[in-house]
Amino acid sequence: MTAPFSQRRRVSARRALLTLALGVELLACIGLAQATPPGTIDYENVGGTPLRAIGRDIQAPVANTSVLFGAQLLNPQPVTYDQVVFAVRDASDRNFDLGHQNNYTVGTTQRELTASGQFPAGQYRYWLSYYAGGQWTNLAPERSFTVAAAPPGGDPVDSRPLGAGSNWVYKFGDEFTAAAVDWNKWADNSSAESDNGHGNPGNQQLEWNQAANCSVSNGVLAMQAKRERVRSPSGRYYDWTSCLLSSHKRYNFRYGFIEARMKLPGVAGFWPAFWTFQAPGAQQWNETDVFEYYSDNKSRLYLNQYVIKNGAEDLDSYIHTISFDPSAGYHVYGADIAPDATRFYVDGQLVRTTRNISQIETSILVDHFVYAGKPPASTTQSATTYVDYIRAWQRP
Repeated sequence: MTAPFSQRRRVSARRALLTLALGVELLACIGLAQATPPGTIDYENVGGTPLRAIGRDIQAPVANTSVLFGAQLLNPQPVTYDQVVFAVRDASDRNFDLGHQNNYTVGTTQRELTASGQFPAGQYRYWLSYYAGGQWTNLAPERSFTVAAAPPGGDPVDSRPLGAGSNWVYKFGDEFTAAAVDWNKWADNSSAESDNGHGNPGNQQLEWNQAANCSVSNGVLAMQAKRERVRSPSGRYYDWTSCLLSSHKRYNFRYGFIEARMKLPGVAGFWPAFWTFQAPGAQQWNETDVFEYYSDNKSRLYLNQYVIKNGAEDLDSYIHTISFDPSAGYHVYGADIAPDATRFYVDGQLVRTTRNISQIETSILVDHFVYAGKPPASTTQSATTYVDYIRAWQRP
């Protein structure tokens, strides 16, 4: 199979089952097209080198709404830049840069660089910048936008998944704006974890997952793995603790779109993922990995869809090579789990379509596992995965 690490989780999870039965702007220039749906970048042609076009999807965003930025790049001959970034500044010149890329090569084939971000209400300007030869170079044009205050109230019902159109109805999610995790919405355990719902050493996991490692601050969920020894109710000892959230208490679904905006750990030895697993009580393996990430290799995401067909396992595994460092900033990861196929999105771009489809209801999970296959160095004491939001939609 293409993604060997992932199958280990599946086999172990299956054993556990058997055992446990992401103001209208007045532009200073012309060239932008009419408003486009969220997830579709409204490009302004620049015609320069290397920047051919720049734009964003939402022209008048509100706070807590993800804005997708894009740049189209082309050079007459290949040039590698030490760094490339979307520079974003507010009215006080505070830095909201996003989409950092290291050793980024632009050649004769046009490349599209994308990145997403959320911003507090206020005035902003943005441009593309690169670092080479020991200095930063800003590429014209500089553009501006206004972020309006979010309407009062709870869930972002007007949001839509990045890149997947607008015909969706918001069903579930968390913007993590409270003072702590909402444990009426989430659980810190899952039937995917064979040891009392909190640990799964047979799946090459070193951690015991617990609510104490899940915290919320400044609108972000922090999932912290810590080196500390604990004893589970089964009597097994673990040398790490970490955080897992499951939606099974409040939200289970068969078809729909799920999305998360996350910043992943940079230190080796960790295995965060955003995925689905069969709802409690189901006796059939059904899992969609929107992504799995092994932090020893920052260029790979594992996008998987696993089901049972005609009594046999059907494992659709795929390695997606990314051009950005997922530990350097936030990116949006999503999946459209539909009756005809499962489609995977990264920053609003469709990157994979599988033949497999969900066969039963599943729950949403996000985790920060510690990977026994390539464990953290002995000097590593902790690492954190950050989650800006989790959202779920269904077709009307």
